[in-house]
Amino acid sequence: MPLTAEQSALLAAIEQTLWNDPRIDGLWLSGSLGQGGGDGYSDVDVIARVGDPPASRIGREYAERAGEIVPVVLVNLLFGDRVLNVVTRTWERFDILFVEPPELQMYDAARLTQIFNRGASGPPMQVRFAYQPSPETILKIVNEFLRVLGLFPVAVGRGEWLLAQAGMELLRRLTIDLMLEENRLSTADRGGALHLNTLLTTEQRQALEGLPAVTADRDSAFAGNRAVAALFLPRARRLAAEVGAAWPDAFEAATRDQLKLRIGFSLP
Repeated sequence: MPLTAEQSALLAAIEQTLWNDPRIDGLWLSGSLGQGGGDGYSDVDVIARVGDPPASRIGREYAERAGEIVPVVLVNLLFGDRVLNVVTRTWERFDILFVEPPELQMYDAARLTQIFNRGASGPPMQVRFAYQPSPETILKIVNEFLRVLGLFPVAVGRGEWLLAQAGMELLRRLTIDLMLEENRLSTADRGGALHLNTLLTTEQRQALEGLPAVTADRDSAFAGNRAVAALFLPRARRLAAEVGAAWPDAFEAATRDQLKLRIGFSLP
């Protein structure tokens, strides 16, 4: 999808500023737009190769002068001072990742669009393999789901219904993570956090949308936890069996016992 006029203007402003800095010897559009995807709501992500390291020093400098690119209202410096995360006055968003030359070799040229390159080489074309969920990844998701679910009696016992709402959202997020693994989507193929419709199947979306909203009261919390467990556990068991992950029987049994004993809550 072509960039919008606003995205193109923002990218041009970033390009002009970084081109005028001789320490930046390459610039690539990344993220969904760099792969030729995205839409009018996508932020502008770029990778800037620093010919004069360290990249963190350049990142800190640009955090101070981000307003030279466009008028800005928020500047964050993330990931070891290497990522400049910016919101403009018109609420456009852009990120600049500053990398040193050897680090660029970790990126896939097929996922980037070159803006300029004053160096001798660019990112390589990486060999891509079909993603297969690992047993370790699935077990990590399952164990975290059981751990969060096992803390539900704490919220109930203390009457912490706001805490119960937060726990339900964690369980919902873990269910989404499980579904993305079901769909064999690697981390690189998932993109940013602000879209899911293109990553989930119709059946998955309908199942998630059918989960009850949890309000700050006992009945709602019980209904929400029961519904998300009924959705997550059978899917997780199937996927664990598919990838050869040993199901954590002892942890599940302990969690079921804890829920039943403490609050009379039986898992499906």
